[in-house]
Amino acid sequence: MACEPINIFSRRIDVRGVIAVLKKVADQVTVEGPEDDWQQLVVLGKKRFLKKPPRLVVSHDSEYYDGPNWSTQVLGMANYFSAFPDVPRKPDILRAIHSFRFILAFPEADVDIDSDDERVAWVHAICRHLDGVIFTPSSLRDASGRILIDADGESDPAAILPALPPSGDDDGASDSSGAVADEEIDPEPEPPDAARVARRAMVLAAVSNRGLIEHERENFDKPDEIREQMLKWIEGTGLADELEPEEWKALQRPVGTLDPQSAVNAVWRLEGLGILLWALERYLPPPYDVLVTPGELFDAVSLGNAEAARALIESAELRPEKEISAMSTHLLMVHWRLRDYSLRPVAMDFVAFSKKSWIGEFDLTGFQIEKNDLALGDKPIAEADPDLVNSCQSSAMERHLAINWLSGYSKIYSETDTGT
Repeated sequence: MACEPINIFSRRIDVRGVIAVLKKVADQVTVEGPEDDWQQLVVLGKKRFLKKPPRLVVSHDSEYYDGPNWSTQVLGMANYFSAFPDVPRKPDILRAIHSFRFILAFPEADVDIDSDDERVAWVHAICRHLDGVIFTPSSLRDASGRILIDADGESDPAAILPALPPSGDDDGASDSSGAVADEEIDPEPEPPDAARVARRAMVLAAVSNRGLIEHERENFDKPDEIREQMLKWIEGTGLADELEPEEWKALQRPVGTLDPQSAVNAVWRLEGLGILLWALERYLPPPYDVLVTPGELFDAVSLGNAEAARALIESAELRPEKEISAMSTHLLMVHWRLRDYSLRPVAMDFVAFSKKSWIGEFDLTGFQIEKNDLALGDKPIAEADPDLVNSCQSSAMERHLAINWLSGYSKIYSETDTGT
């Protein structure tokens, strides 16, 4: 029987970890490309008398799973398996498929997944590390090769599904029959619960700290050790599933290799982090014209202390919805005025506007007012330092993004709308 093509799908993204796993089980691993974004691994086993060593090629393409067509790939895969005969856990299998964010391929297609070929154990080791599944055209298998579902209707009760995301966090839905829900009738996102907010806050802390390390690397003896410690903290806290692909990339790139714009973007995430921690009642953000203090935020999420961070997630509670709604209005109008000024840099009567705005009347508590306009520092916006105006606009956008995500605008943090 010809060997079927094999892919590994996973919710977890860890390209460097795959290298580490293979180095433990094989004799030689040749990496083509940077370790945090390699394109291909060539894996060799021990050479035998008069025989070539076993060889496995693993390919990786971050632009594929981080690209605009990934959701189509996942939906197609779910639809493909929804047509297979029903098995007891079919709805959960489809739900797991919808959560996948990562793929590895084995382009030489010369491994029989049902054989005793030693390379099969290498495939299993990768899959276990990623908590993923092994895909072939005829079946979906767990990390030990046991069948979850196949074209003949077989399903091994001992097969283990990957850890499923919390209800509502996966990107697709299925009904009780296992049929995939139509994308057009997918339910609207709901506000995240307190535990999810705490996990997202910790991810933002790690990402923003990664940006700070990049900017300040000359001030550290071994800056990359700090980055690696953060990765261990993420692993120990159980945050891997909360990380988005671009966040994983930033954290896995060795210090000194993160592109400048990504580093800048990472640091600005601090402002949104302040809002999430406010919602968790662990931080009081400064006024809109003052930036947050990184050290205070990192202490609030127990950055570096996995045990304390896990306890924070377990005990997390959110402010009342009324308070979050009021903050949402405040941050929206701060962002609106700053964005409007960037388009039309003239003074306006912001006080009068607050009584008849397009959202209705809103409370000016928390706004600084000079000459009836929004003030930055002690000056109305039209007279404020341009650098301060630009800084406040960036901060306002990040804070607005955070409160909109808290309000349920999007499941994915980075895709949250900040329209004004």
